[in-house]
Amino acid sequence: MSQNQRTHRLILMPSGRQGDVPHGTTVLEAARALGVEIESICSGRLTCGKCQIAPEDGQFAKHAISSSAGHLSPPDDAERAFAAAHGIDLSQRRLSCVARVIGDVLVTVPEESQTRKQVIRKEAGEIAVEVMPAVRLYYVEVEPAYLGSPGDWERLQTALAENHHLRGLTIDPAALQRLQKTLRQGSWAVTVTVWQGRDVLRIEPGYVESLYGLAVDVGSTTIAAHLCDLQTGDVLATEAMMNPQVRYGEDLLSRVSYAMTEAQGLQRLNRAVIRALNELAAAAAGNAGIKPDEITDVVLVGNSVMHHLLLGLDPVELGQLPFALATYDPVDIKARELGLKAVHPGAMVHILPCIAGYVGADNVGVLLAEQTHLDDKITLIVDIGTNAEILLGTRDWMLSASSPTGPAFEGAHITHGQRAAAGAIERVRIDPQTGAVRYKVIGDPRWSDELETGETLRPTGICGSGIIEVVAELFMAGLLDKSGRFVPEADRLNPRIRYAGRTAELALAPADETAGGKEIVVTQADIRAVQLAKGALYAGVRLLLNRRGIERVDRIKLAGAFGSYIDPLHAMIIGLIPDCDLSQVIAIGNAAGDGARIALLNVERREAAWLAARSVEYVETASLAVFQDTFVDALALPHAADVFPHLEHLMAR
Repeated sequence: MSQNQRTHRLILMPSGRQGDVPHGTTVLEAARALGVEIESICSGRLTCGKCQIAPEDGQFAKHAISSSAGHLSPPDDAERAFAAAHGIDLSQRRLSCVARVIGDVLVTVPEESQTRKQVIRKEAGEIAVEVMPAVRLYYVEVEPAYLGSPGDWERLQTALAENHHLRGLTIDPAALQRLQKTLRQGSWAVTVTVWQGRDVLRIEPGYVESLYGLAVDVGSTTIAAHLCDLQTGDVLATEAMMNPQVRYGEDLLSRVSYAMTEAQGLQRLNRAVIRALNELAAAAAGNAGIKPDEITDVVLVGNSVMHHLLLGLDPVELGQLPFALATYDPVDIKARELGLKAVHPGAMVHILPCIAGYVGADNVGVLLAEQTHLDDKITLIVDIGTNAEILLGTRDWMLSASSPTGPAFEGAHITHGQRAAAGAIERVRIDPQTGAVRYKVIGDPRWSDELETGETLRPTGICGSGIIEVVAELFMAGLLDKSGRFVPEADRLNPRIRYAGRTAELALAPADETAGGKEIVVTQADIRAVQLAKGALYAGVRLLLNRRGIERVDRIKLAGAFGSYIDPLHAMIIGLIPDCDLSQVIAIGNAAGDGARIALLNVERREAAWLAARSVEYVETASLAVFQDTFVDALALPHAADVFPHLEHLMAR
């Protein structure tokens, strides 16, 4: 085989799109062929510099490749000259219009280089909480220094004790270093920020009212940060971004494996998430019109793996039974010790406690946000991601479990799957009588059959909510049987279905309708991937129900970004969630982030979070002897044995 006939594996993050590309193809050309649009105003003429990409080094076992910056062609004179003129570090970034693929490589397309920016749906919801933050402001006038007087810190302590009854205080070293200058700048009048009534974090000259905190949901796929005014409780800015750790593994176990097998794996994963937190904090402060060093309190939530990687803890024990955590308790740590620089040097970081090996602080955040809404009704709360976290209970008892659903609902392992970004198919309908197929894409409110003549929606792929609806619609149209297989006569029942060898596939969007000029299909393997994901989740729910001798639930709450955008009816049709009155299936948004805000705004709720976490009974469903049989039953559509009375009117079609 000649050199020009060779192909190499190219993986593009954070979209997850990948494919084999011919040796010597530019990354820009290859990305476009794979349906990933990289910004390039100059169309590859090496003048705009907007097509930057970041090649990654290391072993990526999940993708079975060894990636290296050396697997791109070395910079030529023109690229080096452009980089020098525009301050681009070619050891970190390359221009995709000239960098050619000469070996297997994984590259990250930074957000600023993406034509279609990722849609990250983690807005702040409305919460009701008494504002009682861990940090408070105290204005005092300190006795001026005189010959033989006590030290400035001692006199400040005296003033705080006399005016605000604060005693036994300690002072952050950074604040102590600035104390004398600050006192004199304020003519001996200062405003002091105190954490938990005992630690002086910040001292500002004169009278100030700025008191801000940051609540962050560190998800495995996305990170959302809410900047809050700690005196009013108002959300001043919300910033979100893809978790940069995605480049090292799409799911949690992949990242655990990366940390275990790569010499610098843990350090890279830790640095990536800390860098993201700094970027989000700085962006939120900028949008709110405040200085980053005015942020003096931070609350973080995340799943157990994120919890460990945030703290730089080796997650090796989470990769094997019995899935032991380094600590289940809440953690209080100085921001600078964590590596956070885009906040005040003395700021404190509080991380909520974890429940069990794979039920982390984010689930405690959900519990904190929703526990006050629980009553005698049996409520199921599910946060669906690469690892679904499940809560089942009432105000009197609570069970929890986790299910490894994998990344199928985020578009991975789906032939034309992608994460939720502009252009992704997110809604699908199939007419059972005519076989007509129509769809919606993110970024356009119209259905594909509502367009003017000659118009198309130009879809780029299909995201999680779309793939759920495709499977449900195929099933309800009689094109899939309960096992998830296309029925033998499917190609005669619907002209969009054809057989490729022995298996059928649905032509969802013809080539002339798509952005990449390639047909978007849903294959039998795609349907199986959805079944495996939904089966794992449903099996976890069923085993919790069995634990309490319960057949069905009264209410279902869908948490998280994905849960907010899936259609409850379609989710129930495929058996992603158990039978329930559909009017009682509600999306609660980013409940983990809401819980983080509650803990940020009210210090007493942090204690409540710890008590709640310790009161939850965790069930390791995967270790139960009946798990495999329960899982196999849950693969069927909607289920092999469980009944769905609320779907009977549809099943009769």
